[in-house]
Parts: sequence; structure tokens; C-alpha cells
Amino acid sequence: MLTLFSRRAPLAALALAFVALASCGDDADEKSTAKEDSGSATQAAALIKKATGPNGAARSGRIDGSLEFTLKGNKEFAEDFTMSISGPFHHRTGSALPDYELEVGARNYGLTLVSKAGRSYAVLGTTGYELPASIRDRLVRKAAKGRNGLTKTLEQFGVAPWRWEKDLAIAGKETIDGVETTHITTGFYVGRQLIDANTLLGVLSSLGVTRAVGLPSRVTRQARRAVVGGADPKRMGASWIATKDNVYRQSGFTLNFDIASNQRARLGGLSSGTVVGLLKVTEVGEPQQIAAPAQLGPFADFKLALDALGEAQESG
Repeated sequence: MLTLFSRRAPLAALALAFVALASCGDDADEKSTAKEDSGSATQAAALIKKATGPNGAARSGRIDGSLEFTLKGNKEFAEDFTMSISGPFHHRTGSALPDYELEVGARNYGLTLVSKAGRSYAVLGTTGYELPASIRDRLVRKAAKGRNGLTKTLEQFGVAPWRWEKDLAIAGKETIDGVETTHITTGFYVGRQLIDANTLLGVLSSLGVTRAVGLPSRVTRQARRAVVGGADPKRMGASWIATKDNVYRQSGFTLNFDIASNQRARLGGLSSGTVVGLLKVTEVGEPQQIAAPAQLGPFADFKLALDALGEAQESG
């Protein structure tokens, strides 16, 4: 029987900002409280606008990111776990989706998602399964929000830190992987992050991954409000944008929260948590080797494999 490949990277690996759709609703309407230098903030906002706009330098590269969760009080999440996305991408002018070969992992297990020449696949082992139109169309709709190869790749999984950052300030120049960057310190909107986490969870749920690994298919409004209400006001975030080509090279955050005692029972006993995230972008503008899977199987077989894992997870 087909199984998800195991991803046993150390939990100490830092993590990804996978969150990002434009937010709505009062649980995301948090107020900016930092006293920032207006000139620094304006300059930082201008850099981010350049990084997320049309940019030929961002047509290709490699993304590596993960989210590391430490949650207390809920037995289902007694052990720390990660979610991750990593791999190469290349955007061909006019294509609905960039080409990519991305390993998507959750709780030490995962699969590879491939987009190549207008077709999309989920890959387990050496076998690829072409995604149904409904799932591919979901990815295409989200990718359309991006304005360059990097942002189109990230948008389809709900990764857009530029939309949840606040309280921007220029912290100076810093070299990241040999590239000179402008370091921007930020805070972040917790509500927006949690709403936008549902983009990635939605993709994983449509594939059957969330059920297979024992994760929820979405973050509920009730859970969002509870976390937002208990979020530590010291929300540490940062981004690094290359000075030469205006492409993101790194972005990350740390979130600590406590759940009010009168809301814990409704959240399975969850009392507190820490989420650490890091997204890195490397090999910017370099050619990437991305190929469609040579061996194909019916998507029904893929679903049967995931359903079997889900049943084993629920019975265990």
C-alpha cells in the first residue's frame, strides 16, 4: 500500500510563515500599537511593495520554510510538530501556475506536489497522481494573487508575510547567504495569520493529508479569537529583502500565546503555545530542474492510500 514518505527533520529546525490572505472579521482587526519612525516605516513599506510587485528576478529559486508548534494542554498535540514546504520553482511567462516540485510536510510526514507545463500532481514515492481540476483550480485562484514568480508560488499555499506584517522599521543592512539585504523588523497580525493558515490547511485537507496525520482541516473562528485574545503583545517578526534585486530572502516570526481559562475546555484543554516560523528563499533567478513524474497512477489510488492512513490515525 502506498504511504506518505517520512519527514524526520529535527523539530529544532525553524519555521515558515505559511499564513496569508487578506483578513476580514473582528478577530483579525488588531490595532498597531508600536511607536515607529515614520520615515523608516515608509521606506520599509516601499521595499516590500517592490518585492511583491512585478519582478523578473523573482521568476525562479528555491523556498525552504516550516512552522514549529509547541502546544500545551491538548493531548492530541502533546508532542511538538512542524509543517513545512520546500523545493524549487520557476515561473514561465503567462502560465497559470509556476512550475515547482515542493515537498509539503506535516507532523513528520508529507508528500511532493509537482506543477509542470500546465498539469499538477501529488507524488508518493516514485508514482505521481494528477490532481483533479477542482484542486488545481483552487491553486490557480490563489496563485493569481501573486505578481511575480515567488509570490505566485507562495500565494497558492497561503504564504504571504507581506500582508500580515505591521509596525515596520528599517534595522540596517545584513548579509544573508552571501547576499546583501535590508533587514526590516516587524510585528504581525495574529488574526490574519490564523485566517490564512486555512489556505494551506484547505489544500492539505482536499488531498486527505490533514486527516491522515491527525490535524484539523481548518482553524475555527472560536480558536482564532481565543489565540488573538491571549497573544503576547511582544510579537517578534522580521524580513530581509535583497538590496540589488528587491527579492525576499528571508522572513520569520515568533508567537507566544495563553488561552483564557474559561475558553480552554472548548479548545480541548489547550492552555498555551509557541509558534516559530522561518521562510528562506535561495537560488534566486537560477535555472531549476523540475520534471513531471515519469510513473503515473489513478488519483483514486492516491485517495485510497490517504483514506487508509486516516482511518488508522483515527482508530489509533
